[in-house]
Amino acid sequence: MIVPFDMHAHTYYSPCGRRLTADGRPSATPAMYAAEAPRLGLQVIYLTDHFVEDPTDPAAPQFYKGSGPAILADLRRELSALAEQDGVRFLVGCETETYSTERVGVSPALAAQLDIVLVPTTHYHLPGVPQPASDAPAAVARHMLTMLDSVVRKPWLDVVAHPFAEREALIGDLRAIYDAMDQSWLVDISGQAAEAAMAMEANAASLSDAGMPHYREVLAQFLPLARAAGCKLSLGSDAHQVDMLAWPLQVEGWLRGLGLSEADFITPDDLVARRHRV
Repeated sequence: MIVPFDMHAHTYYSPCGRRLTADGRPSATPAMYAAEAPRLGLQVIYLTDHFVEDPTDPAAPQFYKGSGPAILADLRRELSALAEQDGVRFLVGCETETYSTERVGVSPALAAQLDIVLVPTTHYHLPGVPQPASDAPAAVARHMLTMLDSVVRKPWLDVVAHPFAEREALIGDLRAIYDAMDQSWLVDISGQAAEAAMAMEANAASLSDAGMPHYREVLAQFLPLARAAGCKLSLGSDAHQVDMLAWPLQVEGWLRGLGLSEADFITPDDLVARRHRV
């Protein structure tokens, strides 16, 4: 694996992590991840369940209504009961939501209690999430850049989750959308992220998603652009069940083909350092 840590994995505390195994057991438990991690060479897994601080907030999409601080407490309690497995370390963070250009689902105070905060900006399939004015590529491109620009200016957020990712049946050809983006604005956004030591994610699930056939072409342009602007990358499986922990191995060759190496990705130590700085 290009790096020995996974910075984006969901458990059954996420609504989309509740699939069952063939024998009817939950397939995304910390115990299952702990058992699988050594085989994959994983030393650290960040558990980043979908989370908003106040699920009763009218701005919170319906998807997050079962979220809230209780799931963090329950997850930490479950982790404390797990025996350490071959040196695998779990850290607790979240994938929150972007409510608007002004607001996200986690405050700076709550973020300080977590090990990582990922923020998506293109969950267009979720009712209640900000949407482009139309499905024209230029409109979608402008909306994507507007939302991305807004989150890189919030220093308590650590990683932009799966940038530009969404099913093409919903938003259209991602190549056309990316080609319609103002590249100078995108470079400026990447520079702002670099200045804040915020990372852009290489998301193995999105890179492997048949519903986004042009996503690799987009990321093949964007990831080198972000690196050239000084922005580091993060690597996440976006696992929602235990077998997905292996998905970063499936995109490793593709990432190396872009000229990327371990040095291009943030580490747990980098995250600790930026959080002390913030």
